[in-house]
Amino acid sequence: MKTLIQSLFILFLLTSCSDKKTSPEDEIKRYIESGKLATESRSHSDLADLMSEQYRDQKGWNKKQLKNMARAYFLTHQNIYLLTKIDSINFQNENNAFVIVHVAMAGTAMSDLNAISRLRARVYKFELQLIKEDAWLLQQARWKPADIKDML
Repeated sequence: MKTLIQSLFILFLLTSCSDKKTSPEDEIKRYIESGKLATESRSHSDLADLMSEQYRDQKGWNKKQLKNMARAYFLTHQNIYLLTKIDSINFQNENNAFVIVHVAMAGTAMSDLNAISRLRARVYKFELQLIKEDAWLLQQARWKPADIKDML
């Protein structure tokens, strides 16, 4: 948790010192990275902060139910490492985006694609509907198992 807070603080300092306006695409990339950090640090509350109050997923779960599922998952998995690949970011309008991201998950750190197969990491395809309220938040999500080849 301390590492996550330090990382977010450094990220805030770097972005606040910049004269450049951040593009919506860069905001979403940063959002995905925040989700990765929250998951790897096993913080169900930080993960929930990235979700809209109106969140619903393919199973009909709401934000509270997904937060509780994440809490249970984090209790049973002491080490979580992710490798992400954003396939596409499509904007329906300035406040709505559809993102496809592939995620490899393992209990050991992965630095590259070779590690994914060596560690037998699980790969998933996530389809995310994001809404911009004060910040980008997850409104809907669908996921399914994917193949290692999808990470290329």
